[in-house]
Amino acid sequence: MELKEAKYILAVARHKSISRAAETLYISQPSLSKYLKNLELQLGAPLFHRIGSQYLPTYLGERYIHYAEKIVQYGSQWDQEFDDIMHQNHGRLNISIPIMLSNSIIGPILPAFHKQYPHVSVNLMEEVNFIAEKTIADPSVDLTFYNVREFPKNLSYQELNREEIVLILSKNNPLAQKAVKKEGFSYPWMDLSLLSEENFILLYPDQNTGGLALELFQDYAMVPHVLMHTRNSEMSICLAMEGLAAAFAPESYYHFLKPRQSSPSVCLSVGKKRVENILIAAWQKNRYLPQYARDFLAMIAFYCHQEKEGTKD
Repeated sequence: MELKEAKYILAVARHKSISRAAETLYISQPSLSKYLKNLELQLGAPLFHRIGSQYLPTYLGERYIHYAEKIVQYGSQWDQEFDDIMHQNHGRLNISIPIMLSNSIIGPILPAFHKQYPHVSVNLMEEVNFIAEKTIADPSVDLTFYNVREFPKNLSYQELNREEIVLILSKNNPLAQKAVKKEGFSYPWMDLSLLSEENFILLYPDQNTGGLALELFQDYAMVPHVLMHTRNSEMSICLAMEGLAAAFAPESYYHFLKPRQSSPSVCLSVGKKRVENILIAAWQKNRYLPQYARDFLAMIAFYCHQEKEGTKD
């Protein structure tokens, strides 16, 4: 099994589609179809069931994919380490990250990173419906940035930041005036039970902020009036700023969007104890990280520290 062959089959398996796999591989659909057909003829059995427009692995395909993943993993590590040794400043950094998080932490550090590493390309794989476990298992992904409540046990990771999950209200909401100073919280503190009759825009519980919001409501024995569920953090924050409903978000998301909104708004601390988000960068254990990837992490960590010190109200 060759490295190129392994990458081709993994792409088909990941996307369940010849056309989508060909796009990610930057080859034509007919070329990939022909490659797969020739490989299956060579093996003497199909690697995929063709069900409608989907390509689903046969048992032989599943076993092939198992070994292909190992070949791609070691091949990618060798490519990175070789480039690092021979060139230092040349390479490629594949990053998987939620869209809103990408907006708030990746964009600001790219000019400095590219000044230091002008020949390293950064490929951002951004998703609204972000599933960390899926992207971390992808051998083509170097680093995955995401928020956690508990640290992963089977991954290498670096903690980058801890921040509060805040409640966002329009400044014109009368309840905003009922917030008080409270020790241990970064912002004026709001008793969440005061919002028992308010509408909320919530992220889904399988998203980190959505799960934390659910825990808050359970802690206060509240059944919130949910105006809308969404996976779009930016939408929930902007609509809350405009006064449509209340929403929860990491404090950095709020401060990133606040200058872009004309509607006056506030962010408030909530909870019987501080509700924290932990931002990490994670990668597969024993995966080689070239120097430029380590420097990228250091820049992100420094930026997060600066922002945390500069955004307190």
